[in-house]
Amino acid sequence: MSRKKKFKRVLLCALLISLPFIQSLTGNANDVNDNKQVVMCVNNDTINLDTVVFGQIISPKDSIKNELIDEVETYIFGNFPKAHKDVPSLIVENGLEHNIDILFIMAQTQQETGFGTLGAGREKSRRSLFGVAVRKYTNYENAVVDYIRILKKSYLIKGRTEHHLMKRYVTTNGGRYASDPNYEATLRKTYNDISKKTNIKELQTKYMES
Repeated sequence: MSRKKKFKRVLLCALLISLPFIQSLTGNANDVNDNKQVVMCVNNDTINLDTVVFGQIISPKDSIKNELIDEVETYIFGNFPKAHKDVPSLIVENGLEHNIDILFIMAQTQQETGFGTLGAGREKSRRSLFGVAVRKYTNYENAVVDYIRILKKSYLIKGRTEHHLMKRYVTTNGGRYASDPNYEATLRKTYNDISKKTNIKELQTKYMES
């Protein structure tokens, strides 16, 4: 487990332990666990949740999303420490909202700009995380939203999936996303490498099934 994850778990345990006292001060000393699972903090490692954060109940689905963001953060910042802090959550939230394979988004972002640390993806350049044409974005959120829009409008149509694109990344008119003839092979390799090193695929499947 990464140091960042351990810190988050320790912080959460501390908050949970202090919650009854805080509730008694605010006149809301009802049992936190009346309708929720018992929260366990064992060696700061096991937390069985519907999670409680700052007195708010987080649904199981949101808990999975938070795990996904942690997993994506660990991978990105472990390999590209200069990536912008918002990139992991933007990838996860947009991937889940539009039901697009997060591993695919990550693989293409890594291949194109190293998650915004190279070339046109840098803040000092165009913030074009995915190397989209000559477009310049005011922030990374706009870059991700535009990329998703382009995928859904021109590529993920007529039954095609992300796995089709990793074999032949073209529009319905045959226009290629990139001129590099080895683009798809490199994309598949990057996708598989990230998949082997993370639990992102399993977590996204769990989220969609919950």
